[in-house]
Amino acid sequence: MTVNVSIENGIARVILDHPPLNILSESVKEELTDTFRSITQSSEVRVILFAAKGDHFCCGANLKEFPDRIANKSAGEVWIRGHEMLAAIMNVPQPTIAYIQGNALGGGAELASAFDIRIFSSTTQFGYPEVLRGVFPGNGGLERLVSMVGQAKAMEMVLTGKPISTDKALQLGIASEIVESSNGLAKAEEFAQYLADLPGVALKAIKKAIKIYAADSSAFMEKGKQLFYMLHETQDVKEAVNAFLDKRKASFVHK
Repeated sequence: MTVNVSIENGIARVILDHPPLNILSESVKEELTDTFRSITQSSEVRVILFAAKGDHFCCGANLKEFPDRIANKSAGEVWIRGHEMLAAIMNVPQPTIAYIQGNALGGGAELASAFDIRIFSSTTQFGYPEVLRGVFPGNGGLERLVSMVGQAKAMEMVLTGKPISTDKALQLGIASEIVESSNGLAKAEEFAQYLADLPGVALKAIKKAIKIYAADSSAFMEKGKQLFYMLHETQDVKEAVNAFLDKRKASFVHK
């Protein structure tokens, strides 16, 4: 297995363990899809932290698979499996965090884009060089990029294939935060634990509310009201209020 999972203190740590380049082969895509679909079912998990072993987050597709893809005319199936992978990550109800170091290129940039919060190392190179191989991003990352940065900037990035700096990624909203590479993963761990200590039901509701509004603002009034009402029925909202009034730290049960 090249995707390893451990769960502790409300955090599922998902590690892509295929250094040095963490290539996104078809078998790795399948592992990632299965992993995130499985995590969705876990009541223990309140936050998901994704990271990759080695110096690079993910350097993209396995080009050695392209000759068979072309000969077998299987690009359509590859497109579907890639989109299923990104959907599996984006559809988990828990907040997701990715720590991104070194190169996040092509399929690696697509993979990174699927997470809710993206913490970049100061040394990260992020881009979509697929045009240099005669194609374009086919895992769902093209659509995700347009939604993140808008049509004009997506055009520039995908047409040229040139990577962008970490500062530019932060400016465009691709990176949520930039940290020094020497302690980047520790910072991501710290952030994940901070979230995991908050009320788990509220975390899921907030993520769902934001996604509902982003997808269709006209539907938000009623659906947002339902989520807002639901949170007022939880044990954690009562505990939070009582803790505030008692001047003590809240002890959440995530229900």
